[in-house]
Amino acid sequence: MCPTLGRDPAATPPPEVLAIQQRTGLTWAARQAMAGKLHAAGVIIASGADAGISSSKPHGILANAIADLVAGGIPAADALASATSVAADACGLGDRKGRLHAGYDADLAVIDGDPCTDIRGLATVQAVYVNGQAVRPPQSPPAR
Repeated sequence: MCPTLGRDPAATPPPEVLAIQQRTGLTWAARQAMAGKLHAAGVIIASGADAGISSSKPHGILANAIADLVAGGIPAADALASATSVAADACGLGDRKGRLHAGYDADLAVIDGDPCTDIRGLATVQAVYVNGQAVRPPQSPPAR
């Protein structure tokens, strides 16, 4: 299950999203908590953010989606796996992506800090490697 969390907290969601929130009373914190409850019940969670669909969900927002899972009560290591090994498995690419393993594609994001102790470290991308080759690092997503 992909809860499509992650957003720019400074941006206003589209009117359609605001209408759904108003009609259902489902706050962002409630969505985070729901993801945590699903995880605790054994539901497999894969990270995704619907990045690029609106100003509140710009490209580069995946770090916020992972942090939202942690805010909902999912342990940081499991939240990180939701965007790496679990996502790769869900896409049928788990035999070559999503893990640090000899013979895998070596797609890496190097960050400043330990995301298992401070998930906000995911927003401090220092370098990106695709297939073992360094590429220019992306802009960091909006601060949480």
